[in-house]
Amino acid sequence: MRDERWIIVVEEDRKIGAGWAKIFGTVFLVVMTFALVDRGLTVAWVTATAWLNRHLF
Repeated sequence: MRDERWIIVVEEDRKIGAGWAKIFGTVFLVVMTFALVDRGLTVAWVTATAWLNRHLF
């Protein structure tokens, strides 16, 4: 007696989230770059004002 039931194999689509991953990755990099530039400018401003206050006033 043969078993004639079908076996259904579902293949996973590995590229299904590739578009969203690229978008969110780009947004993350832009935000982190902005944060690092902002932090650098803040540190530079505080350092410059502290130096000016010490030497001029």
